[in-house]
Amino acid sequence: YFLSGGDAPAKASNNAKAAADARAKARQEAAEAKKAAQEEARKAAEARKQAQLEAAQAKKAAQEEKRQAALAEKQRIAEEKKQAQLEAKKKAEEAKAARAAKAKQASKPKAEAAPVAPVKSRSPTISLFGLGGGDDKVAPAPAPPAPKVTKKQPPAPAKKQAPRGVPTLSGWKLNGDGSISGSISGSPSFRDGERITTSQIANGRIESGSVVKTGSGSQYFLG
Repeated sequence: YFLSGGDAPAKASNNAKAAADARAKARQEAAEAKKAAQEEARKAAEARKQAQLEAAQAKKAAQEEKRQAALAEKQRIAEEKKQAQLEAKKKAEEAKAARAAKAKQASKPKAEAAPVAPVKSRSPTISLFGLGGGDDKVAPAPAPPAPKVTKKQPPAPAKKQAPRGVPTLSGWKLNGDGSISGSISGSPSFRDGERITTSQIANGRIESGSVVKTGSGSQYFLG
């Protein structure tokens, strides 16, 4: 047999080329894997950053809501305190006026009782019959008193009632800012008898027996 001398170098060259291609492919796959890992790490970092941002925003919103609630509660307490002071001042003024009226009444001199005139008894009638005098004089009987006529009073008008579903404000008063303060009843949001202050009245006649409506749409019956 005769062996060709050119086959061995060609085979070695092919093997070297295949090995080089394999190494290049491995390097490419490693680079792509590294790039994919970097992309995954970048996405994970962005997700953590977004989560932290959303958590910070939620915390800020909760703090703002808490601050607003505290401010509203502070305003409500201040308004209730103001209303209580006004009520106390009104009661003090009424008590003062009552004491002044009582003192004035006590300082007036008592009217002296008018003296009762003595009733003159009628002298007995003496008959002069047979003595040359006239007939006996008999006093006429007093006329019966006229019957007392009582004037029939017209029936009092029926008191207006609140419409169904509309709460009633009793002992109400109009404030300077256009709102109304009073004791509420028939409301699902407040206890009966609780003192409240409405927002500014937008519609309705502000008088007893009327239904008024605030700018926010709430309705109240003024008792």
